Amino acid sequence: MEISLTSLKKIFGRFLGRFHIVIFVVVILGGLSIVILLLHSIITTSNDPSGYTPNGISSSFDNTTIDRIEQLKTRTEGSGDLNLPAGRNNPFVE
Repeated sequence: MEISLTSLKKIFGRFLGRFHIVIFVVVILGGLSIVILLLHSIITTSNDPSGYTPNGISSSFDNTTIDRIEQLKTRTEGSGDLNLPAGRNNPFVE
């Protein structure tokens, strides 16, 4: 039996023609399994807090903001002077 380039092409062509669906499924499933394993390793390492130092949160207000907050009134300290217009008030009519 003599091996030539044309006979190899025919053999390879027949092989692909016969098993192209099987090769496609194996390649797709292999790629999906690799992607799933990589995602799993990323998720697993992201939940590991070792080596992480959170930044300090600075929550300081300036004095003017503190004064404005202290001047606010609670519900029980409300002024009670509500000036509502007389009659019915329809918010949908201009």
